[in-house]
Amino acid sequence: MDCRILEGADARALGQEGKWELLSPFLKQYGCESLAYATLQDGMEYFVSDEGYLAYTSVKHPVFARKTKKIVLSDPICAPENYRSLVTKFLEHSPRVAFAVISERFAEAARAMRFKVNCLGYEPELAIQTYNTKGNWKEFDLIKRARNESKREGIVIREEEGASLNKEGLLAVSTKWISTKKVNDREIWIYARRPVYGPEPDVRKFVAYDKQGAVAGFVFYDPMYRGGKVYGYSANISRCDEQRFGRLATAVHMEAMEKFRAEGKEAFNLLLAPFVKLHLGKFQDDAGVSLFFKLSAKYGNDIYNFDGLSFHKSKYRGLEKPLYWASNSFLPSNDVYLAFLSADITRSYFKTMGQLIKGMLRAGKNGNTVKQTVTQVKKVPKDSNELSSAMDE
Repeated sequence: MDCRILEGADARALGQEGKWELLSPFLKQYGCESLAYATLQDGMEYFVSDEGYLAYTSVKHPVFARKTKKIVLSDPICAPENYRSLVTKFLEHSPRVAFAVISERFAEAARAMRFKVNCLGYEPELAIQTYNTKGNWKEFDLIKRARNESKREGIVIREEEGASLNKEGLLAVSTKWISTKKVNDREIWIYARRPVYGPEPDVRKFVAYDKQGAVAGFVFYDPMYRGGKVYGYSANISRCDEQRFGRLATAVHMEAMEKFRAEGKEAFNLLLAPFVKLHLGKFQDDAGVSLFFKLSAKYGNDIYNFDGLSFHKSKYRGLEKPLYWASNSFLPSNDVYLAFLSADITRSYFKTMGQLIKGMLRAGKNGNTVKQTVTQVKKVPKDSNELSSAMDE
């Protein structure tokens, strides 16, 4: 088929069923990454060819993107041997491009196409068939406490069909959950997609109920595909009444994992912990991007709870897979801000920078604090050869 571009009203007109019909043949074959299914979410735009597709948002900004910038979500949904071909066709249509939350495999392909690539953070992935969810080790205290809390509080966790979901109860929990977050006046999206309170193909929906039978939390698991079959799930939507049940999401994860294990599934992905453990990545091509990531993680707590999220995910003791950011811009760090903007994480450059500066001032009566971060960035290896020597140190 000829390349097809679906943007604006054309993309919105597809609807859920139209997207599934058009894109699912590629998704089921090649959608192995944790955010592959999230490319179907409302608001995305598409470049589709006979090889596969790219899902992206279009961003304009009076300073950083006077000409439209495309921010692509996850890897191209195609065979790896077609990465270059599909991206090259896309660049003919949209030459100003950045890729967010991409795998190391595609990061290598992007570098070969002269994109600057930086490690973005990591995602923990658990091997379902060998992960011992009932161990008594100290390092699994999060799981033990979650199970104990759930049992003590009389929590009941059930998988529900999308058509039978208690939408009113789920919305109430979601609204309360959002109110406790750093961004609490709107629903951010893209990298953690908005929930759909109804049926979605292959999405698994688990709901937790309190003693009174009211919804206390829910987690929706997106499928990860390989060769036409679901081989694992990613916990893309997780919302619980954390003020009442602080470890409920973990209890739901463990209940879901037991069910997935019985079905022979392989992987359970907990998604991106952004801007932390950058040393795990092979590539750090742009010093400005590395600095922005490090400053955000260290001083950007008013923007997002970066370190807290990473600490929580590390408690699962999973395989930590590095993820990457790629841009063909002269100043890739500007594109990072545009990705924030398109996902509604921020609505103002000055507010974002103000939050970072506020964090620095709060952290830093010590005048060397920011200098130390800059020094750390300079020491981050830029390729795999430097990485091995840095780890030896």
